[in-house]
Amino acid sequence: MGRVVAYIALQQFCEEDVRPRQALEAAGFEVRHNTLGRRLRREEMAEALQGADAVLAGVEPYDAALLAALPRLRCISRCGTGTDSIDLDAAARQGIAVYTTPNEVVEPVAQLTIAMILAIARNLPLHAKDAWEGRWTKRTGFLLAEWTIGLVGFGRIGRTVARHLSSFRPRIAVCDPFLQQRDIPEGVELRELAVLLAESDLVSLHVSRDRELGALIGRNELAMMKRGSYLVNTARGFLVDEAALYDAIMREHLAGAALDVFGDEPYTGPLATLPQVLCTPHVATLTKASRAAMEYQCAKRVVEHFQRQDAAVGTAAGRAPIAQGAK
Repeated sequence: MGRVVAYIALQQFCEEDVRPRQALEAAGFEVRHNTLGRRLRREEMAEALQGADAVLAGVEPYDAALLAALPRLRCISRCGTGTDSIDLDAAARQGIAVYTTPNEVVEPVAQLTIAMILAIARNLPLHAKDAWEGRWTKRTGFLLAEWTIGLVGFGRIGRTVARHLSSFRPRIAVCDPFLQQRDIPEGVELRELAVLLAESDLVSLHVSRDRELGALIGRNELAMMKRGSYLVNTARGFLVDEAALYDAIMREHLAGAALDVFGDEPYTGPLATLPQVLCTPHVATLTKASRAAMEYQCAKRVVEHFQRQDAAVGTAAGRAPIAQGAK
């Protein structure tokens, strides 16, 4: 095949490690990239990706209409684990392969979740705001051992969060419709969602869910939560009805929340104005080591995809195939 054009849609790339770009260039690819310094908007994507054979993608949307406007596109490599921003059916119809980097996100997301839980338990957002505004206010916090912490979703990230939490000795309950109690580690309790919400002092979301299904935590679910409890979301923004969460906090039904993801990003809504809500700008995977590893694996999957395609063509034409493990 001709020279492969790889478009890097990510707003941050190779800031910590040049190997991802080197892997693409060493394979002979023409590398183009997002120069805007921000996430691409949907209306900008068709023009930006024209002529691309592959895209190294973030969480920008790849819907059916966009994919239809990109006839050369053969590979989407997501720098991350979720594919809810990609129309997988449309991609399959067009023969576009979709890859993710699931292993590299587990530890950084779990660690940010733990940081948020500890920050909430010890009122760090409120203490920091008080100090910033010149007040010396002391607020009594909690030991995690005083709490029941509910984890909604118990895949790799949920399990890693539970493992880190265990040293603090809270009661840990989990909800996962795909698991039975025999699949759950000793000391962790399996609960239905309604029971978990009612019993937990803090609920943390680690679930995969199709965007079309809407919010998992809406007004009804928030009403089920224990009065004075907290919500943490480092999974997907659309899992939470943000307007309902704002109302629940304003009514003091919930004591606060910690959110790294939002339905619309960058987020500029009212939750960011509440001192009892800790908001971060979708940075759960943004550590030097994890970001470098994710970007390298993202680039490597693109290279290997086209090596496999070239090998198949070469075999059919009687040429020697390129080794799939080549860097």
